[in-house]
Parts: sequence; C-alpha cells; structure tokens
Amino acid sequence: RNKKFGIKYEIDCFIPSKNIGFEYDGLYWHSSLFKDDDYHYNKNLYFNKLGIKIYHIYSDEWLLKKDIVKSIIKSKLNVYENVFYARKLIIKDVPKKDEKDFLNENHIQGFTPSSICLGLYNDDELISLMSFGKSRFSKKFDYELLRFVNKKYTKVIGGASKLFSSFIRKYNNSNIISYCDLRLFDGEVYNKLGFKHSHDSAPNYYYVKDNERFNRIKFQKHKLKKIFPKSYSDDKTEKQIMNEENYCYINDCGMGVYVF
Repeated sequence: RNKKFGIKYEIDCFIPSKNIGFEYDGLYWHSSLFKDDDYHYNKNLYFNKLGIKIYHIYSDEWLLKKDIVKSIIKSKLNVYENVFYARKLIIKDVPKKDEKDFLNENHIQGFTPSSICLGLYNDDELISLMSFGKSRFSKKFDYELLRFVNKKYTKVIGGASKLFSSFIRKYNNSNIISYCDLRLFDGEVYNKLGFKHSHDSAPNYYYVKDNERFNRIKFQKHKLKKIFPKSYSDDKTEKQIMNEENYCYINDCGMGVYVF
C-alpha cells in the first residue's frame, strides 16, 4: 500500500521485507504538466540511498502488457512458475519470426531488429533469448547487446551467462555496449556478465496524448515540418511545436550504460 517517506516522496506499493517498491506512473499525472524532467530519476536516487529499490510502471503498460508487467513484478519478488537450469538447455540461433514473436510476447520493449540472436531451448521450446546488433549510438563499439529476456514467469539459472559466453566465443575481442532501463531494472545482470558500468544517461522522454505514449524519435524536429505543417517553424523547438499540438511528455529514469 501507499507509504510516505518523510515529506519528500511516497511509494505506491512498498514491501518492507524486501525493501522493494513499485510505482504506478499515470501518463497524464506523471507527465510534464505536473512533474519536472528529473522527477522520476531523482526519486530513484532518493530511495537508492535508503537501500530501497523502486520500479516504475507506466499506466499504458499495465493496460496493454499486463502479463509482461506481472512477470517483471514477480521476478523482483523472486517468484516464478517455471525454473530451468541453463546447462540442461540447448543453444540455437533463433529464426527471425520466432525472435520477433518471443520479444513481443515477453519483453516490455518488444522487438527490435538484430543481426545475431541466440536462444536457449528446452527441446523445441524457446525459453530464453539474447540479441545483438551493430552499435546504434556509438561508433566506438562493435556490437550492442540489444535484448535479453526469459519467457514470462520463468527463471533460467545461468541463462544470461550461457548465452553471452556463446556470443563471446564466436565474436572474440568485440567491444560491446548495452543500455539498462533504470525505470524497471537495476543492471545486476550486466555485473554478472562482466560488463562495467560507464555512466547513467539523462532521463529520456516519450510524448503523450489522449493517454497514449509515443517514442520521441517519431517526432524529431526535422520530421515535424511534414507532420504538423501549421505549427511548424524553424524558430520553435521540438517541444514547443508538440505542445501546440496538445502533446505533453513523460520522462523515464534514464539509462544505465554498460560496456564490455
């Protein structure tokens, strides 16, 4: 249930025995209309200093991806319906269609294109997946670890290590970068794989209108001239144009940047 910590912050759902909290971030009430850009990031920092991990769930995720959200919550509480040992599973390359379906069914961010995708199989059933591609945002790195996820409600002991080790054996001496969404994850899996924490990026944002959330990439300023010709002006910022079109935005908690 809701619990206040001093006069600064409260947690929507706090579990004292585990020092874990869950936040339900409504797209409207947690948007730029009511919260400053660093609100969610600073809230995480505040509770981290108290030894409490908090995780933020957007309202649209609960409505549209409820099973995935429930699986994430249960994993934080170490509650699983199925447990596998990676040593008993077989590594295979994952066909593109299976990769897309598996990520859309099990990963909160869904599918993203990759060039390499490895999976752990129990007979013919895909249980865990890790995908890689060329680094999207930094030319200093050969590859980016794009996605890692187990099947919903499932724990795979040693799964991440087995998949990553297989990649490293084949692509030795590769420099790898990856990004951890600090709204929902703490980066512990990267530490176990031997990555080093480089830094935390500034909070990112999504545009919001009519309780729908949109990736900001869709509305980069150079694209707005065609999308909103009446509001567009070279003198206006991207956010000013979007505001005139009745879009607000919601910030996340930033990304943890990890390198190998």
